[in-house]
Amino acid sequence: MSQVVTKKDDSAESMIRFHAHGVTGTDAIEVQFQRSAPVDAVALSLAEMMRMPTDIPWGLRDDGSSVYLDDRPIGDQIQPGAAISLTPKTHLGGGMR
Repeated sequence: MSQVVTKKDDSAESMIRFHAHGVTGTDAIEVQFQRSAPVDAVALSLAEMMRMPTDIPWGLRDDGSSVYLDDRPIGDQIQPGAAISLTPKTHLGGGMR
C-alpha cells in the first residue's frame, strides 16, 4: 500500500482505500492514500507502483461513474472501495483546421 505524505495526520479518517488497475487491466492492486492527496500525485504514484512509464502524464477514472478525476483531493471525488483506472492523459488537439 502506498501513501502520499501531506500535513494531515494518517488516522483512519484521513485515509481512503480503493482498488486501482492499469489501462490494460493486467495490474490490479488495492491501495490506501491520504484523502487530501491530489489526484495527479496519486496517479503518478500508481504508475510507479505498476511499473508504468512515469515520463507521460497519467489520469484516473472512476470505473463506477466513468468520470475522469480532477486534480483535487482524491477523497473528495471517490468513495472508499471504488474501482479506479489509471489511464494516460491524451490531448487530441482541436486547434487543427
